[in-house]
Amino acid sequence: MLYPIGSGNPNRLEKHVIIVTGHLRVAPEHVAVLREPMRATLEASRKEDGCLLYAFGEDVLDPGLIRIVERWRDWPSLEAHSKAPHMATWREALGKVGLLEREVIGHEGGEQRML
Repeated sequence: MLYPIGSGNPNRLEKHVIIVTGHLRVAPEHVAVLREPMRATLEASRKEDGCLLYAFGEDVLDPGLIRIVERWRDWPSLEAHSKAPHMATWREALGKVGLLEREVIGHEGGEQRML
């Protein structure tokens, strides 16, 4: 079952969304330094128009690997997100600790089902 945006249903699914998946790698000893900038990025991003989901997760089996999952209403929302001031601050924080690897991919999603 699909629910419209703003329906108040936490299990709502949009018919078409932009899905972002990926990861960042930093030296394991720098993950703690990034927690505050990650928190600030998460809080600001989740308030953005068009943001349906925004999450970071530390890989428990691979220290220093930070997984990324996002869902956006449409491409323009995602493009606006990349230009937001808090994203410049996030990129600056990553630059200070030394980003070792980055792979982030946007996908256009079609029909979705709750599993």
